[in-house]
Amino acid sequence: MNNFGSRGIWHPEVPHRPSRWPFFYGWTILAVGTLGIVCTIPGQTMGVSVFTDILIDRLGLSRMQLSIAYLVGTTMSGFLLPLGGRAFDRYGSRKTATLISFLLGLVLIYFSFSDIVVGSVRRILGSEHWIVAFGLILLGFFTLRFTAQGMLAMSSQAMIGKWFHERRGLIMSISGVFVSIAFSLTPLVFNYMIQAFGWRGAWQVMAALLIFGLTLICYLFFRDNPEECGLEMDGPLKGTGAKKSHPDNIVVRDFTRNQAIKTVGFWAFCGAFTWWALFGTGYTFHVVAISEEIEVAKTTLLTLFIPSAIAGTVANFVIGFVSDYIRIKYVLMAMCLGMFLVPLGLLVLPHKVGFGIMVLGMGITNGSFANLSGNIWPRFFGRTHLGAIHGFNASVTVIGSGLGPALFTVFKDYASGFNGMFWVGMCVPCAILVFSFYADNPQRKLLEQKAGK
Repeated sequence: MNNFGSRGIWHPEVPHRPSRWPFFYGWTILAVGTLGIVCTIPGQTMGVSVFTDILIDRLGLSRMQLSIAYLVGTTMSGFLLPLGGRAFDRYGSRKTATLISFLLGLVLIYFSFSDIVVGSVRRILGSEHWIVAFGLILLGFFTLRFTAQGMLAMSSQAMIGKWFHERRGLIMSISGVFVSIAFSLTPLVFNYMIQAFGWRGAWQVMAALLIFGLTLICYLFFRDNPEECGLEMDGPLKGTGAKKSHPDNIVVRDFTRNQAIKTVGFWAFCGAFTWWALFGTGYTFHVVAISEEIEVAKTTLLTLFIPSAIAGTVANFVIGFVSDYIRIKYVLMAMCLGMFLVPLGLLVLPHKVGFGIMVLGMGITNGSFANLSGNIWPRFFGRTHLGAIHGFNASVTVIGSGLGPALFTVFKDYASGFNGMFWVGMCVPCAILVFSFYADNPQRKLLEQKAGK
């Protein structure tokens, strides 16, 4: 009781002392941080897409109207994320994730009653116009994407990055394996929940798990950084990595957000993340329509997610180990290759070679993305302003993911099908590849300048 009274409920040593755990507390951070990322699935495109047809039917909206609401809501949330990043820097991962987990649960409850809310507002306004449902579901998408894909993902991922340095690449790959497995199982698990509890009940079960489960876990186990707990980064891994032998792993000074966004490296990596978010979201959103256009069975194209997840897991492990010992821009180059192969495979389909190209491309891309997204910003720019930098990147990426479905629709309706989008999908990674040659770690230059003095 004394601890609570004198130190307050948010003190790092309340209600337990991480420094007294029998093993390095960073492993707990890795586990709960990964759980936090997994719990963003209800707000990811893959999680939303399972409920798409249900929302269309219940709200009386067309598929295009729902897609536009998703686009606008996602874009709005993206513009707010830089502010969320600064809040993360100020309040830390524990407070931020605890609040956001609770709010995300409330958002899912809102979605579970969305048709009832729309009906009630229509009766109050005396109007059956579609704009009522459009506005209310847009509000839902805005809050869903901001809390889940934006803030909860950022809080969890950035926290892991603050606890590890020398072997951060390997740690992120371990986290990425579990995240990849969870994402690949999402359609199956969510469909089962809908069958077992109904669509309304499925969202309510997830809401209960977030409000009474993840919220408590975030409060009990999330900690912003090891120093506040009387610990050091890496724990027993300290001295086992490549820090001394590889200058890319040495942080000379911390960058502010404004300093970071003036570097070529920031935009090269941010551009790659944004393009894959755009293309991947658009592909996932329109996968059924794409299968019809390229004359491949819907089930055949959907099953590609499973071998792609396996390939991504293998690539993630390899890249995670290697990235601690090489210039990380080489991983970006590998990601560009993967992003090039995915649309190439779609153009080659239905030939069997196309399936292999797609699986290889998605494996390389997802494996690279999972590692880079949590590894790059603290490695390039330090930890002090990590939330602001991560938030700015998340803002651009989330906006890109919102544009994806709409851009695919434009090509389908006005450019004689999806093929034009696939050609664009091969050109953009080539452009990013050119920038990747100049995406050097700014810490390396500072280290060389320091050594020259």
